[in-house]
Amino acid sequence: MKTVSLILAIAAMPLCTGLSAQTVYRCGSSYSQTPCPGGNTIDAADSRTPEQRKAHEASVKHEKRAGDTLEKTRLKEEAAAQRAAEKAGKAQRDADKAAQKAAARKSSTKEKLPAYRVPATPK
Repeated sequence: MKTVSLILAIAAMPLCTGLSAQTVYRCGSSYSQTPCPGGNTIDAADSRTPEQRKAHEASVKHEKRAGDTLEKTRLKEEAAAQRAAEKAGKAQRDADKAAQKAAARKSSTKEKLPAYRVPATPK
């Protein structure tokens, strides 16, 4: 019996809240909950039907999912571009090192002179 009354109390709570719109005042170009001199009251009640609210909520959820998907795609593409740039940079550095090594080898080897240019050795 105690659980039944508890369940009924919990089920009745939303009915007791009774949402009422607060009075909104327009004071020049700003809005406030407190009245101001020369302020006008504004009807701030939601004029949409429950079906319109549900359709709007479904639309918002759909847009959020689409935005999340686009963000994930963008992050993957950015990561792939970063990896490609790092790979290209590494390849360029490796090519530069190989060119430096080749230049060092070329400059360190003595140039062989042809026989007609070989200086005569004194006897």
